[in-house]
Amino acid sequence: MLSDLAAGETSNGKTYVRNTVIGCLGGEIGGVVWKFLPGRVKNKAVDVTIAFIIKYIR
Repeated sequence: MLSDLAAGETSNGKTYVRNTVIGCLGGEIGGVVWKFLPGRVKNKAVDVTIAFIIKYIR
């Protein structure tokens, strides 16, 4: 995801990042749970995951 963003290979960076993180968090079983979470909880989960990736994995 970060490589794609850096290379400019995404049309909408924010949406691309959000969808990638949601896919990683959700998986097959988590996808069902994800649908029932309130928007603010989803946004916080995405923010925390992105911060973790930038701090520890990048």
